[in-house]
Amino acid sequence: MHPKRAPLALMLGVSLIALSSAQVFAQDTDPLDQILVTGAAPDQKTENSDFVARQPASTKSTTPLVETQSSISIVTRHQFDEQAASNLSEALSYTAGVVTENFGYDGRFESFYLRGFNLENERYLDGLRLLRSTQNPTSAPSFELYGLDRVEVLKGPESVLYGAGSPAGLVNMIQKRTDETGDFSEVGTTFDTNGASAIFGDANRVVNDRFTYRITGKLSNTMGDVRDIDNKRGYLGLATSYALGANTTIDVLASYHRDEPLTPTGVPDSLVGHVSDKSLRKFYFADKDLMDSDRRMTNLGFTVTHDFGNGWTLVNNSRYSRFKWSYNGLYLGAATGYDIGRGYNTQDEDTESWATDTRLSGEVTTGAVLHRLTLGLDAQKLNEHALTTFSTASSINYLNPVYGNVTVGDPWYTADKSVNSQQIGAYALDEMSIGNWRVTGALRHDWTKQTGRNLTNYGDTDYARKDEATTGRVGLGYVWNNGLASYLSYATSYEPQPGVDVNDDVLNPTKGKQIELGAKYEPSWFNGYFTAAAYRLEQTDRNTTVEIEDVGGTRSGIEQVGKARVNGLELEAAAQIATGWTLRGAFTLMDTTISGENDGNELANTPRQSASLWLGHTISGGTFDGLTLNAGVRHIGSRWAENANTNKLDSVTLLDLGASYEWNGLLARLTINNVTDETYISAIGLNSNYYGDGRVAQASLTYKW
Repeated sequence: MHPKRAPLALMLGVSLIALSSAQVFAQDTDPLDQILVTGAAPDQKTENSDFVARQPASTKSTTPLVETQSSISIVTRHQFDEQAASNLSEALSYTAGVVTENFGYDGRFESFYLRGFNLENERYLDGLRLLRSTQNPTSAPSFELYGLDRVEVLKGPESVLYGAGSPAGLVNMIQKRTDETGDFSEVGTTFDTNGASAIFGDANRVVNDRFTYRITGKLSNTMGDVRDIDNKRGYLGLATSYALGANTTIDVLASYHRDEPLTPTGVPDSLVGHVSDKSLRKFYFADKDLMDSDRRMTNLGFTVTHDFGNGWTLVNNSRYSRFKWSYNGLYLGAATGYDIGRGYNTQDEDTESWATDTRLSGEVTTGAVLHRLTLGLDAQKLNEHALTTFSTASSINYLNPVYGNVTVGDPWYTADKSVNSQQIGAYALDEMSIGNWRVTGALRHDWTKQTGRNLTNYGDTDYARKDEATTGRVGLGYVWNNGLASYLSYATSYEPQPGVDVNDDVLNPTKGKQIELGAKYEPSWFNGYFTAAAYRLEQTDRNTTVEIEDVGGTRSGIEQVGKARVNGLELEAAAQIATGWTLRGAFTLMDTTISGENDGNELANTPRQSASLWLGHTISGGTFDGLTLNAGVRHIGSRWAENANTNKLDSVTLLDLGASYEWNGLLARLTINNVTDETYISAIGLNSNYYGDGRVAQASLTYKW
């Protein structure tokens, strides 16, 4: 057999065996007395508002969180609300291994790093990739946090379940779903000291024992320290659930976003440290006359679940997405004293994507071994088109700014980019229980294909390529009877990358591998969940620029000899430690090394140490019955701004406070983030520095019935 066909044959063989088994049991026959089939399908409708989550929605199995042999952090709706988080980055700011303070306020993007790698392209919605491709991404979707029930961070290589992606993991957002237990509604409003405001509402209705629906909406205008850079947004979400029969259910999930995120310019490198940080942080270097944005995103998905009645369940999850964004804005160039050069950028994007995942789940008992099986086939297709221009623009003087009548030159760069990509993957997962022992084996094979090109005034780049990859995961764990579980796991990943090497051959995908040793504790005598994980993560086949002798002289090219290595320790806890008291804590240690390009350096945006702690206390009884007080502290250690390690970002410690009062369905909440108004640089670009968010107080009023 050809080596490349062996993984395919293995996947098809395993799938056929399982499907044949399911058919046998459906006939109510029992050819092997020692085999028993039971089980259930994984359910996205988990305990969304609880402080401590116990069942993940992203693992494609029914294994409890405490028994999963990998690190998973779940941020629930409860935490969103207590932190008054307004976007995904803020929601993840108390999560171990995640660095979110990258560009301060930016309505366009949600930028964060996990275990040393940028996860901007690794966002999923309800288990399906959200629009962006892993290669040459253009679109930048941003999902409204109010429309989500929870966010799950899967850490380490996840290609065995999700295909091509970062070795650090992925983020899966779970949209609000219907609740069959009864009707409920809420309406509310928020406003903050930056001038942001919002109105929102959420209603769930149970029509009968077969049909429920839920409608969620929000209108908002968010702002940062620079008041002229805002984002007017409207969001509408719809969820329905209909029982077609006793064993079949269809859930429909739809959402529509329309917003106007403007481009923050940052501040000039040359002015940092020479003028007041607080004044510089609020200064507007762009111009309203040339700042415009219109972004729209539509998602329409459905999940069909069929229970065969014999312990086997078939689930299909599919979604269509459309994304359009037209924007233009100013960016900073080189500075001469207080005279700041600027450029002008326009972009027109149009992206469509289709994604589907079909899986068969159930349990088989063979002797003393219980097998929890998941067999699946998924596919995704993405079409991107973008028109881009860059032009020169007249400068602005920091000491004497004049707005309006900006002079823009002819474009010095134009690009017409079209990319069509697709991925098909087949996977099999077997989670075995042998007494207190747990053994996991998973295997996947992917086929990826991409066509397209980027035509610029400097040349033409062909994006055509094909890749195949086999990835897997193995794990060994032990579950004690006191709520403690430990595990050792090994997982691999791959990620295609654009371009050609020094010999003009298409670049190979980068490869990731990780070994992780961990322990999880879920006590029975109070509501809590504690995790500890030590890992070694490596990415190979990274690009390294080399100089080679050629006919006529020396030329530059790429060789895939680079590596990145991350050694890390993560501790995380979520617990209701006493009556009315809640705690959420995280601690992270990371040591990184790059070889090849930037040899010996550390990975960007990867502090060696970071930590966070969130405490809450709810008073029951007496005069202050219904009052909740919260306090949080986040420490982000010093880190390099880029892999070249030329600019180092100072460490920073941020304090957050909150209070809420609930009475007869009315909830009033006040939060203050960055209470001490720390001024710090959170990222450095080509010509710009970006400040982290300053102090902001937010008040909200919500009525629930």
